[in-house]
Amino acid sequence: MFKKIKIYFYLAIFFYFLSACPVKAFTISPLKYSATLGGGDNQDFIVSVENNSNIRKQFIPTIIGLIQDDRGHPLFEKNIDIAENWVKVNPASVELDPGKKTEFVFNIYVPKNTPPGAHYLGLGVEEKNGDNIGANLATIVSFQVAGLANESLRVDNFYPSQKYFFNDGFNYFLQIKNTGNVDLPVSGLLNIVSFDNKNIFSQSLNIGSKLFSGSNRSVDIHLSKNKVFFPGYYKAMVRLNYGLTNQEAVSVVNFWYFPIWFCVGILFVVFVIFLYLKKRHEVAR
Repeated sequence: MFKKIKIYFYLAIFFYFLSACPVKAFTISPLKYSATLGGGDNQDFIVSVENNSNIRKQFIPTIIGLIQDDRGHPLFEKNIDIAENWVKVNPASVELDPGKKTEFVFNIYVPKNTPPGAHYLGLGVEEKNGDNIGANLATIVSFQVAGLANESLRVDNFYPSQKYFFNDGFNYFLQIKNTGNVDLPVSGLLNIVSFDNKNIFSQSLNIGSKLFSGSNRSVDIHLSKNKVFFPGYYKAMVRLNYGLTNQEAVSVVNFWYFPIWFCVGILFVVFVIFLYLKKRHEVAR
């Protein structure tokens, strides 16, 4: 009986503190904007913020650059895109009661004679508590400065994990870079080709999301389907199609394939020859 009372007592304390603690939460919308602007143009981007907590809070706007890491994940960093300097926002801060909602207006002005190209920003909202900055969220804005689009992709690295393969799995590393001024959708195909240029088998590649202008992408490739039956010298050929104009980039590497059964067979033949020579030597004596 006493144990049950203790349990109820601790549960009562837990729920009391749970109800007494303010919920630290807010939301913003929309999550993404896309636009095309010319030199000398300006456009407003509205970011709504709602206080979902049960206390009054202060919010301030933030402007930050956006890049992709080599796996295609977004990273927000300050002073990485010149377009961060093209943004003005109003108001400078706002206080919201619980459940209330308001808007920040971010105005982007593109200077005249700005060269064409893609830019990526995070137009965000931060929660401010006194002198401390709390949680932050950002709307992703990708916009293109109007002009001639240059779709260009470079293969920086493509190589096998080893020069000699002994099992059915073939692993490769691919690294590409968007050297153009627009986002690039990228798709790929990997072909295994014999020494006499016969296609052994093919596999489509998952390159990931669109590749930002100026960004790198790294891809680990694993081929587990075994269709290379015979030992020998092979070529791995990666074909990448990119951009709206469906251009192609090709890279080729060579490798040797010696399956386990072949290696065991070679060892067995060597062993038999060794026994044969040893026996002949004993007979000759």
